[in-house]
Formats: sequence, structure tokens, C-alpha cells
Amino acid sequence: MNALIFDFDGTIVDTESPAHASTVSVWEAHGEELDLDWWIAGLGTDRKYAWVGELESRIGRAVDRDRVLEERRRIKDEITDRQPILPGVRELIGAASARRIPLAVGSSSPHEWVDRHLDRVGLAHHFDHVVCRDDVGGVAKPAPDVFLRAVELLGTSPAHTVVVEDSHNGVAAANAAGLRSLVVPNPLVQHLDFPGAFLRLDALDRRHPDELLDELFSESD
Repeated sequence: MNALIFDFDGTIVDTESPAHASTVSVWEAHGEELDLDWWIAGLGTDRKYAWVGELESRIGRAVDRDRVLEERRRIKDEITDRQPILPGVRELIGAASARRIPLAVGSSSPHEWVDRHLDRVGLAHHFDHVVCRDDVGGVAKPAPDVFLRAVELLGTSPAHTVVVEDSHNGVAAANAAGLRSLVVPNPLVQHLDFPGAFLRLDALDRRHPDELLDELFSESD
């Protein structure tokens, strides 16, 4: 049985641009410029406090973590709550559902974040399972745990499962789980190569969803 797993952040909704912009804003308030390469290296992982520690290291002193985290959260939520479903996502979900291909989400973010936004954009009911880092003891990508748990819940096998991802760490997690990956890079990493991915598209709507599913599962049928 074939199955499809979607990453959430940057794949279903562009939450990566708001996350970056909000962190840039906080760093600028402390007189620092956020290094884009450092930020990109952590995309797709759990780094709730990493950017705060990096900021403290750059400015050479401790900050009021509760205050800066709250300010960053406020800015991030303000931007993210206006973000729509990314192009082609709804159509690929519809085509997979028409073929009775089970669907899951596998995310390094917590349920509180993922579930809220899936409800907001009206997609929650399309997924058979939503697996987040809090389902696997807090372990985030590039570890394969969320994907392996999703495969287990879907009742399929890695050889018959494809992941839709947007980041290097997500592709690395898919590879570690033995899953084929379709990478649709988020805006921050469009310039990078993804040598471990099975297929790359600039956007999901660049291909007809049925043709895309045929190619993604061609070797597992």
C-alpha cells in the first residue's frame, strides 16, 4: 500500500518565512544581523531556544529569554496567521485521496502549532494521522523518528511511502527512514541543491497531481 507524508512548516503553509522574519526583527532590536546560512542550517529542526543562545553569544550577554521569545512569537503569529495553503497542496491531497492513498503529516513542530494551523486552513480532516515531535519524545528532524512513526501508523512500509519536504533536514530525515522524498524548497533555500531527494519541484502546482503521483510511486507499484 502506498502512502504520502507531508511535512508541515514550509510545505503545507509557508511558516518558514515568518519564522525567519520575526527572528530577524528581534535580532535587529539587539543591534545584530541574523546570519542566513546559520539560520538555513537549522531549518526543519526543533530550535526553540537555539537562536536565543546564538544571539546571546553574538552580543556577549544574557537576554530576558521570556521577553524575547514572546516578542518573536507575537511577530511570527501575526505574519503566519495570514499565510494561505501553498500552491498545489490541496490538489495533491485531493488526487491522493481519490486514489485512496493514506495521508499523514510528519513535523518537527509540536501539535499545538501544527494542529492549530491545519484547522485554520481547513486541511486537518484530510489526514489520517498527524505526527509531531511531541509524539516521539521530542526528537526532531534530521532524525527519522516522526516519519517512522507515521509509516507505522499508516500501516505501510518505507519502500511504499513518499515524503513531501522543503528543507535539507527534512530530506535527511526521509533518507534516514528509507523514504523517497519530493522536495519543494521553501523561499529561503530555493538556491540550494538537494542531492538526496528523489524529485525536486519549484512548486507543487508545476505538475498535474495525478502525473506527479504516478512518478512518485512508479518504483513501488
